[in-house]
Amino acid sequence: MKLPIHPKKIEVFYDGRCGMCCSFHEWINQQKRAFEIHFIPYQAAQAETVFPGINTLDPAREMIVRTNEGEIFRGAEAWVWCLYSCVNYRGLAHRLARPAMLAVAIRVCRLLAANRHGLSKIFFRRKDREVRETLHQMEPLECEGDLCAADQDEWRTELMH
Repeated sequence: MKLPIHPKKIEVFYDGRCGMCCSFHEWINQQKRAFEIHFIPYQAAQAETVFPGINTLDPAREMIVRTNEGEIFRGAEAWVWCLYSCVNYRGLAHRLARPAMLAVAIRVCRLLAANRHGLSKIFFRRKDREVRETLHQMEPLECEGDLCAADQDEWRTELMH
């Protein structure tokens, strides 16, 4: 993935009902910017006006970025573009854009996207007390010594493939 030296702006189409997506949007908005970025929930009427046909790209599945030159990026590449828009994270974005790291980022993004609604319920849209209660209800992993069995963690299995 090649990131241009001087992009002008990007549009980010995200799930406005997803706590994780909204938290990411809020975090990006707090960062010093290298270029202009506009976040638009794909559910908003404005999304179809700004980007006719957005729904044919299945934006519910993963975040979509459209550059000022009309290029479309999804999932991990979209996340990299968002990081690239932040002055303090441009170096990280360049590293993640390299083929080996992008492959890892794609797996992580797919895993997060597949579980984002559940993660949002636990971490991003509940009060602290509710998070604590949910975490206490989770089944503990069976561990031997200092190590827990990795095969019990679906996400680790997914990352390894």
